[in-house]
Formats: sequence, structure tokens, C-alpha cells
Amino acid sequence: MPNESIKHHIGNALWFLPVIYAMTALWWLPEGDKYFPAIVLLTLLILGVRKIAQKPARSTGQNLRQQKIAFAGAILLTTLIFGLGYLQNDGSITQLRTLAALSIFAGLSVNAAIRLRILITTILISGAAFTAICFFQYFAADMSRAHLHYNPIPFATGVATTLVSVLFLAIATKHKAVRTASLVLTPLLIISVAMTGTRGVALPILLILLALTLLFLYRRGRSHRFVTAAIVAAFCVVSATGAHLLQNRLNETMTNLEQVESGHNTGSIGLRLEFWSAALKLSKLEPLTGLGDRHKEQFQKLAQQGKVSKAAANYAPYHYHNQYLDTLVKQGFLGLCALLAILVIPAFLAFKYYRNNKFVFGSLLGTTFLYSVACLTDVPFNHPATINMFAVSMIAFLSVQPEIPARSAESEQDLSVTT
Repeated sequence: MPNESIKHHIGNALWFLPVIYAMTALWWLPEGDKYFPAIVLLTLLILGVRKIAQKPARSTGQNLRQQKIAFAGAILLTTLIFGLGYLQNDGSITQLRTLAALSIFAGLSVNAAIRLRILITTILISGAAFTAICFFQYFAADMSRAHLHYNPIPFATGVATTLVSVLFLAIATKHKAVRTASLVLTPLLIISVAMTGTRGVALPILLILLALTLLFLYRRGRSHRFVTAAIVAAFCVVSATGAHLLQNRLNETMTNLEQVESGHNTGSIGLRLEFWSAALKLSKLEPLTGLGDRHKEQFQKLAQQGKVSKAAANYAPYHYHNQYLDTLVKQGFLGLCALLAILVIPAFLAFKYYRNNKFVFGSLLGTTFLYSVACLTDVPFNHPATINMFAVSMIAFLSVQPEIPARSAESEQDLSVTT
């Protein structure tokens, strides 16, 4: 029996390798996102050899299997729709390759579960690394926007994804060392997000913090006055620090708004308005399947007709700075439905299976909210790094057993996050 248990945990650790990579080394290596498919294929090969050489590993509970199948099905559906679109209209092979790798990994994960200890350790390492990178680049390297090897916007989304998990870990865990680490990392990661100078990511993080603060005040404000004062003070200090670090970007926002009011759509916000307006027009050309890569020539036709400003035409956008509109233009209504399924299904599963687990429940909903808002001004599901970060995070959280069996409760008690 002990040997079987060890083999079972080794098997789980093996399938978890893509999660560890996507949360850590993917962000540290130049073009680290390109290696993710290879990591998945290596994992598939190792698990295949192991399955042939040994008896089948224990399967997960029926509820866990069902929820994993639901999310894996959403990823596979998206891959098929985007793949057909690519064959018909061309498009991004990088995005399609990433989705295909995630489909394989999601399939591998259906019968696998993960121990909280491994997941929590991975998240804390990810948070510590993001913090070190951002603080070094912003202060030591004197960079105005921390981003390491990536564009600041997807990099900020990666930082914020880890931040959401660390935040809810700090709220939920009973383990003193883990709580201390997460409480220290939470404000550092908030400041790190501000160091990226990414307004579209900072906004949902601010809203999550505000919502949690108001929820605590509503439930326990009167009975825990000292804690309430400390939380409000911490929220104000962190928000003020973040606002200070984002001051240049906030000033730029005000300038852009003034330009828009004066009728000059040449700034960041003005150009986005042009792109969104054009996307709505382009989406009507092929509403079901989308234009694929043909959107570029159609965009220039709009410019020639005077329906898009000259500044926007010169910019010739690769994407439309809004994930929903961008997907609608390139993959049509079918692609948009598939995208929404990837976003909505984890939240639905959170309510169905994890309402008693604050860590998993909060992380699933928080990450969904983060990406849903970020999609309004950027395209996180176009960037391989952020597609991977979202999908593997969801797979990891959905791989936590909704209920810990009585025989294993004692071993996990020190990391309990269920109350």
C-alpha cells in the first residue's frame, strides 16, 4: 500500500510539470512560451511510458472527473473552431499551437488530482519570482515599466494571475508560515502590477481588493475593529503606492481623454476607440466564422472609405485591443462563444464544487474576473504566455479535490483552506 501511494503521488507530480513551468520558468526564459508545447509533449511521453510499464493509477472521484472534462471540452472546442478558422482564413499559428498543447494537457489532467502542498508551493515561488523581477527592473535597472522578456501588458496579466491566487491563499490558509508568506507577497505583487504600468490589469485588481475589503467590513467590521482598521489602512497605503507608481500612466490617460473630447483620436485611448468601432463594422462581414487574417485588408478598406482615421490606418493593428471584438472579427460568433465558454465554465464549476473552499473558490472567480476585465482593453487569449497562465491555473485549481477524504485530512490539516 505505501508503494502504491508513492507511485500515485509521483504520477500526479509528473502531470503537474506543465503547470509548474507555465507559472514559473515560462516567464523567466526568453521566449519561454514557445517551449510550453514541448513540455506538454514530454509529459505525455513520460506518462505514456509509465502507463505501459505499470498498472493504471487510481482515478479521481467522479465529481472531479466531470468538472475536469467540462473545462477540457471547452479548450478542445476552442481549438477545433480556431483550427477550422485557420484552415479557412489563415490566422495566428502561435495561438493555435498553444491551444492544441493545452487541449492535450487538459485531457491528461482529467484523471489526475493535485495535493494542495504542491500547488501552494508553486504559487508562492511564482509570486516571489515575479516580485523579484519587477522590483529589480523598476529600481535597479531603472525601467519605467517592468516586463522582462515580454510586452508589459501580458507580463502584467501573468503577475496579476499569481497575485489573485496569493491573495486568496492569505485569506483562506490556516498554516502560519504559508499565511505569513502570502501576506508579505500580496502587497509586493500589487506594487509589482503597478510597476508594469498596465492600467487594464490594475483596474480589476483594484476592484477585487475593494470588493474584499467591503465584504470584510460588512461581515466583521464591528466585531473586529482593530483588524478592520489594519485592513483599511493597508488598503489605503497599497492603493496610494500603486497610484504613485502609475502616476505617469494616469496622467497619460487624462491627456488621452482630453484629446478624445477635442476630436483627436490619436492617443492610446483614441486609437482604441477607432479600433473598436472598426471591429464592430468588420464583424458584420463574416459574422459566423470570422475574417481570420483577412481582417487586415478589410481594415484598410475601411480607412480608404473614411470610416477609420488616418492615424488608426497607419497603426494597422494586429489586434483590436479588445478580446471579445478581436475574436468576433477573426473567429466569428462561434469563436466568441468558445472563448466565453473557457471564461465562464471555471466560474460555474467554482460555484458547483468549491463553495466551501475559500482558496480555490476565490482563485477561480478572481482569475475569471481578472481576465474578463482585461479582455476589454487587451487580448490575453491571443498571447501564448497568458493563454497558458489562465488555462493551467484553472486546471490546477480544478484538480484539487472538493472534499478531502477522512483518511487524508490529517496530513493536509496544516494547509487547510476549506474554512
